[in-house]
Amino acid sequence: MHSLFSDDLKQLNALYQRIQFSFIFLYGRYDTGKTRLVREFCAGKRALFFSAREAVSSQQLSAFWRDTVRSLQPAKTPAPFTDWKQAFAFLSDYSFTHRLVLVLDEFQSLMQHCDDFAEAFTAAVQHDFPAGKVFLIVTCSSPAYASHLMKEPAAAPFDCVTARASMGALPFYTCQEFLAGYTPKEQLLLYGATGGLPSNLERLDCSCSARENILSLFFYRDSPLLFAPQTLLQRELREISTYNLLLEIISGGFTKLVDIAAKASMGTNKCAKYLNTLISLGMIQKEFPAAGEVQKKVRYVFADHMARFWYRFVFPNLSAILFGEGEAIFDTYVLPSADEYLLPVFEQICADYLERLGNSEQAPFPYRHTGSWWCGGTKREPFFRIPLVAVDEKHSVLGACHCRQEPADTDCLEGLMRPLPLFEKKQRYYCIFSTSGFTAALREEAGSRNNVWLIDLEDIAPSESKNPGTHLLR
Repeated sequence: MHSLFSDDLKQLNALYQRIQFSFIFLYGRYDTGKTRLVREFCAGKRALFFSAREAVSSQQLSAFWRDTVRSLQPAKTPAPFTDWKQAFAFLSDYSFTHRLVLVLDEFQSLMQHCDDFAEAFTAAVQHDFPAGKVFLIVTCSSPAYASHLMKEPAAAPFDCVTARASMGALPFYTCQEFLAGYTPKEQLLLYGATGGLPSNLERLDCSCSARENILSLFFYRDSPLLFAPQTLLQRELREISTYNLLLEIISGGFTKLVDIAAKASMGTNKCAKYLNTLISLGMIQKEFPAAGEVQKKVRYVFADHMARFWYRFVFPNLSAILFGEGEAIFDTYVLPSADEYLLPVFEQICADYLERLGNSEQAPFPYRHTGSWWCGGTKREPFFRIPLVAVDEKHSVLGACHCRQEPADTDCLEGLMRPLPLFEKKQRYYCIFSTSGFTAALREEAGSRNNVWLIDLEDIAPSESKNPGTHLLR
């Protein structure tokens, strides 16, 4: 089985071969595969991997000394470190004769629990490590803390970062080794429920049905993901009941701030502060129209498909699941609502596909971003939304996503072709994505035009597709 991080490993190894100081910062929540990527990169190299823990400074330093001696086996064993400055000085000296990969995993715990760590680490990055041949990798599993470290302009020593990557969900088209053999709908459900996260995808058992896998992950008393989103919130926040309420409201389809606040019985300003915290954790995001006036039309939607699945189906039914009724909950609540849940998952996958077309210059005009567009939603004007939009000054791509049991029909195309003042002066292209194929009438209509694309799941995720990696950026 090929590595999920083959391109990332190539980028890391290219930096490693330069034989100079490099500072790599990998951040993302606990289940995004940071440790696995680092472990694969360190294979065959002289490396010190230290994972910080919830411990006082003296315990951390003692553990760091033990790991140093065990991993590096220096010719002369150093005396136990008395402070972090001494520890980093030893590693810097060691790197003069040995190319050394130093991994500080769970960096936030070192910063939060070790009083003298920050000053010693900053001095080492700015002076000691560059003098030797240290290849430094820092990982952080706290989204909020990582966001603080990387705010612009970055404070020392993070202004010295050589490359950084935010690690999150894998793109759908890279996950076929986990999803092959399932129907398109089942692939979408498995991808959405796992959030596309490496550690969750690896829990799937290809010898089991999609239903059996989902039940195993969420709907038994010992299921590994039964409390997963709660665990994330508890690590980052002190009091989570209000956040649970807001996330459950959003999972129910409420996306406008005024509606979310009203449903939660709180003021919009207070509600916005809570929502901004959830945005910093990567659980939700603000969505703006891809064209036209955008600031007044913000929607709050899930950025994490697994969290949306959990708050939609698991959280409201925790008591029944813990009582042993998980299978009945799945059959009664999940299956009948599957199409509703899967549509946003499918829309994101289709948007990723369109962006790949744009980046590979296979699109009819250059664009670098896709989004959705909507209007209405008032008493005078009914709500209307186009899931996929990409534009430049003269052109537009308008796309629909069909995620139902029956094939997509001509009404999908007709909805995109309706008069829309914002797009009427642009040359239009239309794309219709479907999980269940297309009717003969739609194929005939598309065939008679040169500006209509019909795209199914096989086009999006061919079995030979390659993982583009997380792309380390300066």
